[in-house]
Amino acid sequence: MDSADRTNDRVHQSTDGLGRQEAKSALAREKICRAVTECLVELGYADTSINRVVERADLSKGALQHHFPCKEDLMAATAAWLLGNATFLHIRNTRGPRAQRSTARELRRIWERGANTDEFRALLEILVKMRTDAKLRDRLSPALRAWHDQSAALTREGYRAASGQDEDVDLLMAMNGCLIRGLVIQQQYTDDPKFIARILERWIEMVSPLLLPREKPDS
Repeated sequence: MDSADRTNDRVHQSTDGLGRQEAKSALAREKICRAVTECLVELGYADTSINRVVERADLSKGALQHHFPCKEDLMAATAAWLLGNATFLHIRNTRGPRAQRSTARELRRIWERGANTDEFRALLEILVKMRTDAKLRDRLSPALRAWHDQSAALTREGYRAASGQDEDVDLLMAMNGCLIRGLVIQQQYTDDPKFIARILERWIEMVSPLLLPREKPDS
């Protein structure tokens, strides 16, 4: 399933059970957030203006600003949409029996389907801007912390540390997050995708023995 198909699935799922007007509004917001994501990837944060998004989303400026009056609103909503994207949070298949799971395969999937995507690159554009934009940082920090806590809880449910120390699960997955965010940046330094792949595989080789699938009671 490609990125567009996953987006369409999320759009339909997000509008299930809504009234007609609410569903129409939700669809418009999804369309706008997708347009913002495409602009961030192609143009960067600075050049992703309301006018550019209007053009990409094929909406009137008034229609867009009915939902998002200013760029800060637009970026905050897009970041929240990206964080809620199943591609980021629910990528790990930790429901199967332990014997059928592979930490290496699951870490690889996080990179391939979660981090090495346009959605993740768009989110990074917003995260970098947050460093120097206090208002945007104040808007998004609670959502980022909530996402982190939810992700950490899912990780602890799915894995145990070979050391026997529960805090090592959080530490190892935080290190994995740092590595894959860095790999997205590292891609700007080399035009050899095989080099990026070697870095990833070496990291997985080192961390897999330390992070073990946990047998769930209901599996």
